[in-house]
Amino acid sequence: MTTFRTFDPVAPIGEETIARFAAQVPDGVADLWRNQGAGVVGDDGFFRVVDPARAASMLEGVFGLPDGSTVLFTTALGDLVSHVNGLYLVMKSRFGAIDIIEGRSFDELVALIEDPAQRDVAWEWQPYPAARDRDGVPGFEQCFGFVPLLALGGRADVEHLTLGGLYEHLAVIAQLAGQPEVRRPLQIVSAGDAPAPGEPGSTERLIEVGRSLFAKLATDPVLNVIELPDGLGVCLVHAVRGGGKIYVAPDESVLFVGSAVDFDAGLGAFRDGVRTPREKFDLSGGGADA
Repeated sequence: MTTFRTFDPVAPIGEETIARFAAQVPDGVADLWRNQGAGVVGDDGFFRVVDPARAASMLEGVFGLPDGSTVLFTTALGDLVSHVNGLYLVMKSRFGAIDIIEGRSFDELVALIEDPAQRDVAWEWQPYPAARDRDGVPGFEQCFGFVPLLALGGRADVEHLTLGGLYEHLAVIAQLAGQPEVRRPLQIVSAGDAPAPGEPGSTERLIEVGRSLFAKLATDPVLNVIELPDGLGVCLVHAVRGGGKIYVAPDESVLFVGSAVDFDAGLGAFRDGVRTPREKFDLSGGGADA
């Protein structure tokens, strides 16, 4: 039976709801609903198991989820994790994006949710920890939202995170920014044969390189970290107008692209060997060009 290491129950999920959704969710979900109900997962308060009927009711007319979708989790940044036809859809509406998880069981999804190593890359939870420390863990149907919205030029930093109602915030995003679109597979950190943390070529080391370079371009930038496919390294994203992305290879060579260049275009150039000389990262904040 699927369980969480730490779980704070909020409300039971009724048998009528379980019967309504049981046939369209993976093995283990109905038992989890029955035995644990709705509540907050873990000590950091980021993930929440929701009542699927309540979620469906509150999201009706807001987001066009595929037929047969069932919302399983929400997050303290207003993300939704739903299941449909064997896929998990991770709707990060703050970015206007849907990331896909394919070929994993519900137990494997729970493992990703409980793994602290996935927080920065897969779930892109920054700057939630700073907001939580400032304002506390949001209530069960609350979330932190960026004001102004990122799609409207808002800054992805803690100073622009405001506590509010989860479903109300999602409705505002849908109204002002539109429907999120499929972006890519969820970027999952894989232990594999990776170098030890801090060693050359390790993910931790590559992130450190990217952060040190961004520190030359902006003051206290809030960065999202994406692990690149095929062992190419990492990408650090400063998701604000005039921000940019720094792709860092295992050999610590880098490519900087401006915010006008989308992720896939930058990745294509990076894969082709385009690099930004280190001397282009000046200390005056003047920017860097590939």
